[in-house]
Amino acid sequence: MNITTQANAAAYDTHAQAWYEHTKRNEKYRFLEKPAMETLLPSDLSGKNVLCIGVGSGEELGTLLARNPRHIVAIDISQRLLDITHEQYPEVECMCVDMMELADRVDTLFDLVYSSLAFHYTRDWDALLAGVHRVLRPGGTLLFSTHHPGYWAKNPTGASHTNKRGVKLTEHTATLPGGVGITYYNHTSTDALQEALHHTGFTVERAFAPDVVSVPPHTLTPALRKRYENLVRTNQETPLFWVVGARKA
Repeated sequence: MNITTQANAAAYDTHAQAWYEHTKRNEKYRFLEKPAMETLLPSDLSGKNVLCIGVGSGEELGTLLARNPRHIVAIDISQRLLDITHEQYPEVECMCVDMMELADRVDTLFDLVYSSLAFHYTRDWDALLAGVHRVLRPGGTLLFSTHHPGYWAKNPTGASHTNKRGVKLTEHTATLPGGVGITYYNHTSTDALQEALHHTGFTVERAFAPDVVSVPPHTLTPALRKRYENLVRTNQETPLFWVVGARKA
């Protein structure tokens, strides 16, 4: 685990409870990212083994478990977040693992790898995706979401990292709700992001910037309605997220 990843893990550990409380009312999750991810999930996961990368406090596990998978392994770099996850979903196997160490730490093969807003914590997608590819069964599915490169390109910091193949990712820092101060990395375009998938042996089946789901205004509290309307405007100006469904070739 590199120094930046250690710092991210410490930030989530320190603010785990505050982060968990925030996720329960996060309009970006509720009305944008989670519904988009759900559209790509199979309706039935019976007999399937699922790996959830960057599970955090387990926001997606209820949706996954409702599809009757054979087994779910959930990994994260924050032990405190995993403790929250385990308390809610004791049937899920939780492991404190850096996603960059999949090849060394995980020896099970999975039918589905699911990752919600976690891949952008790595500065080398070639290495990350190679590990994901190794733990997927032939024909297995990778479903993930990440920051849309266009949104964060509007807030450059000037820092960047280039991997051995010459792929450049821009570096960003932010303080997330709950006081979580983190560092993350983004591709310069969606084309560059998809090229990384092709390079590591994945076939992209669907990739898109999701729209905010339509919600009748009268069903929302005044405070939530204001946040919802702001989310719609923001996402229309520049999409916040990029969602990908890919298959191991």
